Amino acid sequence: MAMTATVCVLTGDIVRSGALSAETLDGVMAGIEAFSGVVAAWPGAPDVREERFRGDGWQLYLGAPRWTLRAALGLRAAIRSRHPSVETRLAAAFGPARLGARLAASSGAAFEASGRALEGLGTHRLWRFGGGLGSVALDDLADGLFAVCDRCSQGWTERQAEVFGRLAVPDAPAMIDVAAALEVAPQTVHAHFERADGHALLDAVARFEAAVDSVVPSPSVE
Repeated sequence: MAMTATVCVLTGDIVRSGALSAETLDGVMAGIEAFSGVVAAWPGAPDVREERFRGDGWQLYLGAPRWTLRAALGLRAAIRSRHPSVETRLAAAFGPARLGARLAASSGAAFEASGRALEGLGTHRLWRFGGGLGSVALDDLADGLFAVCDRCSQGWTERQAEVFGRLAVPDAPAMIDVAAALEVAPQTVHAHFERADGHALLDAVARFEAAVDSVVPSPSVE
C-alpha cells in the first residue's frame, strides 16, 4: 500500500444515536453513503470513499481536500433535509494516507489527525479541523472557520437545508431552477437561502478552497 499525497479524512459519529431507532440510524447512515456519491461526481474529485463503523460512526475519504468544507456543509444539509432532529459530530484533517481494502484498514497522518480531532471535540461545538495545512496559523484559522460554519448551519430548518444543499454544489443551478425542482416560487428559495446564511457560508467555502489550493497540490485525475 503506497502512501498517497495530501488527502482529507472526515471522521464523525451521530449525536445521541442511542435515542434513535435502528431504522432511523440506518437511514441516516444510508444518507451519508449516498452523499459520498454526490461528492464523487464533483469536478476534480478523483477518489471519494465512505465507510460506516462502530454502528454510529462514519468516515469519508476525499482525494481532493479542497472540497472539505463544502462537503461538511453539504453533509449536514443532506442529513438535516431528511432527518431534521439528527445531528453528527465531524472532524476533518489533511495529510498523507496509506489506503487499505477498507477505510478501517487504512492509516496515515490524515486518518490519525482526524480521529484525534474527533476525540478532542468539546461540548460547545460539533465540528473541528484537525490540521494539515502546513502551519499552525493556517490550521488555527481553518479550525475557527469550521467553528463558525458549524454554528451558522446548526439552526437550519429542513427546507433551508434542502435549498442550501442544492445551491452549494460546484456549478450549482440557478435559484429559479431550484424553485422549479421544489415546485415553489423563486422568492421562497431566496428567502430560505438567506435565512440559512447561504451567501456568507458559500463565501467562507470559496475562501477556504482558495487557501487549500494555494498550499496543497491538486490531485491528478486519470
